[in-house]
Amino acid sequence: MAQEMKIAKIISTKQVVVNAGSNAGLKVGDKLEIIDKFGDDPIVDPDTGENLGTLDLVKGNVIVSKVYPHMAIADSRKVPSFLKAMSPELFASPLYGSSYQEDLNVDPSQITGGFPQSDNQQIRIGDIVIKR
Repeated sequence: MAQEMKIAKIISTKQVVVNAGSNAGLKVGDKLEIIDKFGDDPIVDPDTGENLGTLDLVKGNVIVSKVYPHMAIADSRKVPSFLKAMSPELFASPLYGSSYQEDLNVDPSQITGGFPQSDNQQIRIGDIVIKR
């Protein structure tokens, strides 16, 4: 993908719109991470001096549910109901039965509908999105 994807709109605590679509090769089911750079200082390889990039802080994980030519709707993950209070890494398997859709930690002032949830690492319009 040539263009850098970003959050273009926050629909609710469960859905966002990304500013890339089929034009950027996105497909339904693609997994995306909403990230924040952990700093401006690059990590440098001590042997080669090569710039290895910066560390990414993951703000949220979404899955593309609908693709348009220049944008896509992405939903938060669905997780098993009985593991709701546990760490997301523990319920990555779809074998657990019934599930609920987890909330994304979005900036409440930018929601166009739904009830806000607040925390430190809020997802905001303009955040970078990468395909994993």
